[in-house]
Amino acid sequence: MMFGLFRDKKEKSIQDFLVDFALYREVIGRIEKAKSLRRLNRVNECNQALLEAESIARTYIDRNSREKRAHLLLALFLIETGDSERAIPLIDNLLNSSKFQWSSDEKQALLGALQKFQRERPYNERTPSATHGFTQVYCCTNCGRLHNFVSLPCPHCDWFPTTIEEMARSMSLTNLHFKIPALLLMSREMAKGRKVDHIVPNLVSTVQIFLNTPQRLEEAKEILALAHTNANKNHRLIGELRECGSCSARNPLSGGAANVCVKCDQVLNWPDALRALACMDNLLWFFEQRVEVSSEESFSDFVCILVAMLNNLLRKQESPSSREREYSIRLLSSMAAVCDADKGAVIHTKNPQKLEIFMFKENMRDDSETFGMLICMELKYFVEVMERGVLC
Repeated sequence: MMFGLFRDKKEKSIQDFLVDFALYREVIGRIEKAKSLRRLNRVNECNQALLEAESIARTYIDRNSREKRAHLLLALFLIETGDSERAIPLIDNLLNSSKFQWSSDEKQALLGALQKFQRERPYNERTPSATHGFTQVYCCTNCGRLHNFVSLPCPHCDWFPTTIEEMARSMSLTNLHFKIPALLLMSREMAKGRKVDHIVPNLVSTVQIFLNTPQRLEEAKEILALAHTNANKNHRLIGELRECGSCSARNPLSGGAANVCVKCDQVLNWPDALRALACMDNLLWFFEQRVEVSSEESFSDFVCILVAMLNNLLRKQESPSSREREYSIRLLSSMAAVCDADKGAVIHTKNPQKLEIFMFKENMRDDSETFGMLICMELKYFVEVMERGVLC
């Protein structure tokens, strides 16, 4: 498992400065134990393991208050347990403290962790200067699907940039420059066979400006080098994971509906994590190709958090945190409704535990009922998974 934030640049994270520290292994060991106990619903034992981990870090600080490693260890504990309320002020104080001299790598690691916490907050709690969206999302310039990192092969088509021009183009198609609804519409047009250069008229000139800016060019070169260096060990195709073990057919459904292969009728012995991954992949595809887009922040954040949780489950075998799960359900409730194309089918999500689907005959396409029921089915399973958690 990866501890900390995997970024688009080859930057060190806080744990890199603690790997040779004996107490680091004790703290991380207890955090991993707590995660395992949480999956087994052994809540009291989980909380006890976390209390022990924090106690180790705080005891060391009390005895070695001027040692950088002591404060980094506590920061790491708060980061790994997702405690943003305590992590943000702690990291902010460390960065602004005159007691410590941080190297550029150490400062960048602390800043990266701080920015991740500040970004991955509910949209109504973000500051006006915060980056748009729960996480950074890219539209793959090859297949048009949304994913988390341009430094990694696309988890949907396995493509990644091989030239500096391709990297610049890929880095441009992100929610740093386009809102989520615009990225979704790009995805739809690319699914129809249109090239991204034709969908975004000024993309060629944007890429040229990008390449003529020294700082951006250097950034693109670094990420391109990282993509090539790690490509062989980072191929993770969601489609391959969803194939039947007997006939290799790709099975479209998730959850309880995917008990047998659609082609050969063999039982699908999918683990809980794979069913959850298939569900989130399906929902993301529905949002990319069928769901009526909305300008509401809750809509965009729901797409972003789907991308983030899908990435973490696929690449880190990391279950959605309780914070992510609670926020996902809250976003569904805030959205109030998820509508299939042309609003032929409308799923009311105000009460996520009691989803209701309505068909509007005057708006229905030939396939509205089919897709409406599929979206509703996946949303119901998604809510179930978000409430109970994912067993990895």
